Amino acid sequence: MLLFLASVIEQLDLALEHISKGDIHNARFGLMLTDNAVELVLHQIAKDKVSDIKMYSWRREEYPHQAALDKALGRNFDAKVKFAKIEGGLTDELAQTITIMHGYRNEVYHLGLKHEPILPALALFYFDVTCAYLGTYKSRGLGWGSNQRLPERAKKYFRRDTFFPGGFDDFSNGCEALRKACNHDPLHTIAILADEMDQIISQQDTCIDIIADGVYKGQETTRDGAVLDTQAWRLAFSKEGKEFAFNSGWTGNMLQLVEWLKTNFPHKFRSDPIPSWEAQAARLRAKKNPHIALSNYQSFMASTDDIRESIEESAAAAEREIDMLIDRARGK
Repeated sequence: MLLFLASVIEQLDLALEHISKGDIHNARFGLMLTDNAVELVLHQIAKDKVSDIKMYSWRREEYPHQAALDKALGRNFDAKVKFAKIEGGLTDELAQTITIMHGYRNEVYHLGLKHEPILPALALFYFDVTCAYLGTYKSRGLGWGSNQRLPERAKKYFRRDTFFPGGFDDFSNGCEALRKACNHDPLHTIAILADEMDQIISQQDTCIDIIADGVYKGQETTRDGAVLDTQAWRLAFSKEGKEFAFNSGWTGNMLQLVEWLKTNFPHKFRSDPIPSWEAQAARLRAKKNPHIALSNYQSFMASTDDIRESIEESAAAAEREIDMLIDRARGK
């Protein structure tokens, strides 16, 4: 067990080295190492419970959370988080942050998404959160073998003696030392999230103007109309839109379908969303708790993902049409 704790500390130490460089590439490495340390300890919490159950099996008592434990012993990260809320002292707030950050780790590692404006700040925040939580983990014992060797980086935190290099407090003290060393500023994390949200909203604002202005004279519409047009056009070519129209008894051509969907489909956004989004960004910037700020940011990104993609696609199509007309006028 001592070697396990030392290995976790080694990963955290290396993670901080990368994160401290402040650039996006090192932030990715640091985030992955931090998240892996979290997953290792969450899995160990489940394994510890199995050992406890075996130790007291003579009582013949049924463990009330056996189903949750069985799932936590598998590969599913969310199941490990849920079980840590039962047996590992993980709060709802920390659980939500860890889940969100694990999602970023997967996007960075598996999907190649960069999140460049926010990832360095979030990697530092996640590291701070991780050190604070993992430092509360209490191992059931400190087994050590004479043929075992401490990882080189872990020697800074486990310095008892050659025969038995660690004590029960060394892991928590190491986590605390790493947390202090990272020097995370919660307000900086909140500001970075708010800045990115402002940038996204500003880009969407510009795109709506482009759509509303139209390509040809006479195509101009209101910003509310531009938002509805964007949703209706995309919906008209989707399975959802066609099924909705069919089930409602609609018949007609594609252009008529777009107009019909504008009026009859229960669109999530029936007017210009920018003022509401700007208010959300202002509220996020005013937060003092980075956990809440991250939750609000993630909620905004998830709830607006489809409409933002639709608006960007419509604006890009309009700009391509405009560029084509300009080239045609120039004789190209």
